[in-house]
Amino acid sequence: MKNKIVILGAGAVGSTLGAALEEKCAGFVTLIGRKSHVDKINSDGLSIEGDISKNVKISAKTKINFSLDDTLLIISTKITVLSESIKEILPYIIDTTTILLIQNGYGAKDIAIEAFNGKIPEKNVYQSIISMGVVFREPGIIDFWGGGIKVEKPFTETEYSEIFKDTFIDFKATRNIDQAIWFKLVINSVVNPLSVIFKAKNKVIAETRYNELKENILNEGIAVAKSEGFDIDMTIEQFNSYISNDNYTSMLQDFFYKRKNEIDFINGIIIKFGEKNGIDVPTNKLVFEKVKFIETWNLKD
Repeated sequence: MKNKIVILGAGAVGSTLGAALEEKCAGFVTLIGRKSHVDKINSDGLSIEGDISKNVKISAKTKINFSLDDTLLIISTKITVLSESIKEILPYIIDTTTILLIQNGYGAKDIAIEAFNGKIPEKNVYQSIISMGVVFREPGIIDFWGGGIKVEKPFTETEYSEIFKDTFIDFKATRNIDQAIWFKLVINSVVNPLSVIFKAKNKVIAETRYNELKENILNEGIAVAKSEGFDIDMTIEQFNSYISNDNYTSMLQDFFYKRKNEIDFINGIIIKFGEKNGIDVPTNKLVFEKVKFIETWNLKD
């Protein structure tokens, strides 16, 4: 393989994905992350623990200061800093750079294309969805409970598609990425805010004693998705089965690390489109305001 793979945003998801790809394409993957994490990886390797146990030697840097020619750039930063992160690396982007976006929430591709400002063709920008049980335990160590990545179908026609196959993460393609985004958005609109409100792992959120509250949030999201042309058929029992892994959500991890969370791009989106299409979403509004209050209080410390 002559091309490079660079992962911008080596948190729990980005690091896990990098480890999987490095095993497949040794020496061609570089992680871009925080200094403490990068230093630990460069000295001791990247450890993945949980469903699997392995230590992967992989290149890691704190920033991109090199040309991204003939490179697959996987952007795994939070959607809250996506535009800012892209603008910082624009000098190194060229027309042979291929972009794969991995963000929770709605609207990542539009945000990215606007931030690239014509620097690369829009056809070079692809979207994906990650469904993994992962937690950043400490620098150099990621806890992993399985899961994988789902990419939009056109990405499978690129030269990079094959490297995702036959790794320890699942790899799938979908012809309708927008439907898949709404499906995940509806799930996240329930589990993410409740994880912050309850300060609980997924298994707690999946308990049946919370079914009435979850069902209210869920049904509002399903109604809004339908108003946008996306039919999502999901019972509360199916929802509970989707979140059975005993991990912390990314939003709760944001709380622990005192970072701005993605509530605006999850429940905020359901509220926005609900108002646009005349769908009442009182429970989404309630949990949205509660999480915003918690975030404001948390970031003051």
